Amino acid sequence: MKNIVILATGGTIAGAGEQGKNIGYKSGSIKAQTLIDAIPELKNVANIRVEQFCNINSDDITSELWISLAKRIKELFEVGHGSTHENVDGIVVMHGTDTMEETAFFLSLVLNEVKPVVLTGSMRPATAAEPDGPANLLFAAKCAVVEGSSDCPVYVAFAGKLMDARTVQKIHANDLDAFAEIGTAQSSRPAFDISSLHALPKVSVLYFNADADADLVRFAAERSSGLVIAGAGAGEFSQSWVAAISDAIAQKKIPVVISSRINRGSIVPEQLLVPGTIAAYGLPPAKAAVLLRLALTITRDPVEIQKIFNE
Repeated sequence: MKNIVILATGGTIAGAGEQGKNIGYKSGSIKAQTLIDAIPELKNVANIRVEQFCNINSDDITSELWISLAKRIKELFEVGHGSTHENVDGIVVMHGTDTMEETAFFLSLVLNEVKPVVLTGSMRPATAAEPDGPANLLFAAKCAVVEGSSDCPVYVAFAGKLMDARTVQKIHANDLDAFAEIGTAQSSRPAFDISSLHALPKVSVLYFNADADADLVRFAAERSSGLVIAGAGAGEFSQSWVAAISDAIAQKKIPVVISSRINRGSIVPEQLLVPGTIAAYGLPPAKAAVLLRLALTITRDPVEIQKIFNE
């Protein structure tokens, strides 16, 4: 039987509230071992080891936690688990759903392992009348004992679907089937080296809407190492935003990535309204921000960053 380590980070799957209710709960309230003990079927899937990595609402995830999580995953695969260095065949990460796609995408960009890393969570807390967490966790464990793809070994397992970390997105705020794969994954990028990093550069995502205040761009440019614009349609915005983005590039010398607030389609360089900006292609704004933060650890040159987004 294979060995799986479950790394718990909190989220709704570890949430607790009034018994029988689906809302009004506190995420990250229940310890992982308690949740695991309530799913006896896991013992028939693999030898399960559990680590409480953290216990938070996923809205509170930080780049520091991302980096620590990735380093722990690498350590488990390379060194093994526990004092006996028990071989680890796969890893399941229990995670809140709000930012799960971002964490999954980050891990896909920094891990060069071929063993599977599977993220899962739930839409209902553990104290709900019919929680979905146990079924999702059992499904994730079954997926983690299958050999991973050398192209991308990081997945999200949710509501009976196994999805590529590069294309998965949360598509519903309430449904149990809350995730889907949207678009086509680009070819696998070389893994970013985070071995000497403790945090990532700050990147702000700005959502354009009709009559949006361009001073938001200027404010964010003062406080960020890079910007991602969630433009309308094919990455478009008003003339006042064109001017503000041009100023951010010329005066602050920061890279600006153009994405779309629509979760389908692609932004290509030929469509860009402002010279010197970077096309996100099919990446939604949140994932474009993850890739830009990692790219900034290597270069601030928009030409070189565009090459990274092209890959």
